[in-house]
Amino acid sequence: MPAVMTLPEKFSGKLEQLALEAGSTPEKMLDCVMRDGFEYTEHFVREVNKGIAEADAGKLVSHAEAMRRLQTTIEKHAKKQKVA
Repeated sequence: MPAVMTLPEKFSGKLEQLALEAGSTPEKMLDCVMRDGFEYTEHFVREVNKGIAEADAGKLVSHAEAMRRLQTTIEKHAKKQKVA
C-alpha cells in the first residue's frame, strides 16, 4: 500500500517548478528529491539543461577531440606521478 504524505506549500511549489524545468512530473521528481535532496536535484537538472542548450547551440566537441583532450590530461598527470 503506497504511503501518502502532504508536502508543505513551499516544497510543493518548488517541486512543481523543478518538474517543469526537468520536463517531468512532480511525482517522478519527488523520487529524485527523496533520494538525492532538493539542492542536488535542482543543480543536476539545471546543469543538464545547460548542456542541452549548449548542444542545441552547436557547442559540441567531436569524439576524436574529446579523446585527444582526455589522453593529454592522462599523460600530464602520469608525468606528475613519475616526478613525485
